[in-house]
Amino acid sequence: MSMEDIARVHRRLTKFLQGDEGSQSAVLDGLDHLDSIAMTLSLLKESKIGQTIGKLRKHDDAKVAEKAKHLVKKWKALALSPRTSTTDVTKDAPKKTTEMAAVAKKLEGKVEKTAEKKPSANFLPSNLSNVRTTVRKKLKEVLELADEDLRSEAEFAAMSIETAMAKLYKMDKGLEPADMKKEYTSKFRQLSFNLKKNEMLRDEVLTLTVTADQLVLMTPDELATQELRLEKDKFRDDAFQSSRLDWDVANADKINKQCGITDARGLFTCGKCKSTNTSNTQKQTRSADEPMTVFVLCHDCGKRWKC
Repeated sequence: MSMEDIARVHRRLTKFLQGDEGSQSAVLDGLDHLDSIAMTLSLLKESKIGQTIGKLRKHDDAKVAEKAKHLVKKWKALALSPRTSTTDVTKDAPKKTTEMAAVAKKLEGKVEKTAEKKPSANFLPSNLSNVRTTVRKKLKEVLELADEDLRSEAEFAAMSIETAMAKLYKMDKGLEPADMKKEYTSKFRQLSFNLKKNEMLRDEVLTLTVTADQLVLMTPDELATQELRLEKDKFRDDAFQSSRLDWDVANADKINKQCGITDARGLFTCGKCKSTNTSNTQKQTRSADEPMTVFVLCHDCGKRWKC
């Protein structure tokens, strides 16, 4: 399946989540289609479809919820498999599907054991420094703000994120240099804040749509919520528009519409294209007792002249 096919199914699922109950049968077909393809981590990351499937697990329709849970379990096994890059998840390969199911079953057992032991020995080993121990605990608390069906993944996700941070800032050797420690704690505060505010990002981390290694390298814009990103984009666009010297020309149609002007013909005719779609301004370029100079612009061909 190509990226375009996945995007098409993704749009259908998103429409269904927004309340289009009429597309229920199409959604079931789409989920079956996703179950039959050879999914890869790169496709999951690029399409962001894991987040949508995760939401469908809690849908009122039992069939949709069951199929979504099956897909999440299968893709989670794919993400944690040591042979991810070469493994195909497809119905046409029963042996590989059986292997994935076995891995998923083992993972479920590990999650249940982890829930029984809080915290587990792997989560907080005895040789872990106080700083790293605190970071893991705090990250787990933030990730447990997720929906109940994802909270069991919080410990593993927190451990993975902290390990990736420690590796990035050379805190995993037990040395903890002062300059790296400062950057490490700064990164923790950044991730903790954004994971707390950004529900979508938090769910993507818990469903392995975004891996720990990817998370620690994300920019502030990538970590921000969708609403904040749109707000920043609007702010940048407004700043760009306000700095344009030809803003009035570029927005002439909008200005005329707001002012109720339907006839955009100007007072002057362009000598080049003979259009009357012109505008003019006046400036005092000579002495005060001389008439003002008229500058004319043709909006069709761009010719400028003065008279």
